[in-house]
Amino acid sequence: MSDLFISYQAADPLAHSFQVQLREWAQKNWAFPTISFHDQCLPVQFTGTRAPALKRQIRKEIRQSNRILIIISRETWQSEWADWEIAMARQADKQVLAVKLDNTSMSPLGLLDAEPAWIDPFDPAALMQESF
Repeated sequence: MSDLFISYQAADPLAHSFQVQLREWAQKNWAFPTISFHDQCLPVQFTGTRAPALKRQIRKEIRQSNRILIIISRETWQSEWADWEIAMARQADKQVLAVKLDNTSMSPLGLLDAEPAWIDPFDPAALMQESF
């Protein structure tokens, strides 16, 4: 179980470096939430034959988390996985957090109705707050 489920695009250098930074913050600060990660660009197609098993696993992780953080990078806006994860978080009544690593990146459509709490990517304390 994690306190914070994090959805990100590992292929994006900014998102990958932020993921590394999150792991470092978690290791250095006992008050930092426990985290789990999901790469939005998996080798598993969203509608492929292996997708149902992966969706069950991700749905379980989201339900067991307190919050979900969507790391928005260049390709996130067109990620079916990101929109689906946001929908699952909303169904499970989880708080949705979002962070843009680059102001030119477009948000996924699923965030429009989710009313996410936007956080500062350079402030680890923002992720230690229980709610926004």
